[in-house]
Amino acid sequence: MRHHHVKPVSAAVRSRFVAAGLVLLLLVVGCKQKEGPPAVAPIAITICHGSVTDILPRIAFEQGYFAEEGLAVTLKDLDGKQAFDGMLKGECNFAVSGAPPIVLADPQNTPFAILATVLSDDDSTRIVARRDHGIAVPQDLKGKRIGVKKGVIGHLFLDLFMMKHGLAQKEVALVFMDSDKLQPALARGEIDGFSMTNKMVNAAAKSLGDKGVVFAEPGLNTIQAILTTRLDIPLNLQAAPRVLKALVRAEQLAESEPVAAKALQAKGSSLSSSEIEDVWARSTIEVTLANPLFVHLEDQYRWQMERGGSPGPAAMPNYLNLVFPEYLRAIKPGGVSVIKR
Repeated sequence: MRHHHVKPVSAAVRSRFVAAGLVLLLLVVGCKQKEGPPAVAPIAITICHGSVTDILPRIAFEQGYFAEEGLAVTLKDLDGKQAFDGMLKGECNFAVSGAPPIVLADPQNTPFAILATVLSDDDSTRIVARRDHGIAVPQDLKGKRIGVKKGVIGHLFLDLFMMKHGLAQKEVALVFMDSDKLQPALARGEIDGFSMTNKMVNAAAKSLGDKGVVFAEPGLNTIQAILTTRLDIPLNLQAAPRVLKALVRAEQLAESEPVAAKALQAKGSSLSSSEIEDVWARSTIEVTLANPLFVHLEDQYRWQMERGGSPGPAAMPNYLNLVFPEYLRAIKPGGVSVIKR
């Protein structure tokens, strides 16, 4: 009987067997993955926002946070009223706006939800006036024609500014016009000044040069950038937690790496680098839901009904009924101080 001696396998050969086995395993896994169900398509949504309220949405977009949350996002830079109205009409899935369009909307007609605030800016609105028309200090506005878009944040700021500096309503001639008409009217001398957000004021002041003067009043009127949506639209209901999660991640980046975050914002922003620096310096950038928001909305509603002159709900809505804190609480519990009974 012949005995067969098996020659031991060398370490080198054994290593080649292991390597070959791993390659085969990867090929098999790869084949199985290809045979599995196709990847789920991202949810396509549009977020509409004003030019000074786009910080966190723009960072989340450029850094890929929306994409990582399964969202294909289009950002639309509009004014706040257009953004909010577009959301109500279903043209935008989400809107970031200030309070005026929110308090002028009737939730009984078109229900909407307040999900969070994403920015607080206490120096976003100013007044530019013509020094060569005899205006150097606030009291010089007496008897002058000041342009403003009716019912928006610039109108409210002008009203508060006049009260602070002892000017009665009848002592200043308000000229109501669309915001895109303000700067040309000022340049032609048809008005002596106008009140609007800083971007327009800065552009007009630069054009006027030594002939212009700008009045600022930090803390006089705070803009809250408020994220809203219609949860009666199933797509929005599905996307809301993902949007908030991406925005919270953007907030964390803005806090930990502000230089990088500003560079991301600059990629698609309509603001210049100096304007971006200005907004960051005067703003609190965070995703939150705090009780002062509802005091802010109530104050804005009262002003609109008493002084703004724009039609709104006959009775003040209970804004607490419009907030849905459970979405943000699930993602950032410390950002929610709202209590709903």
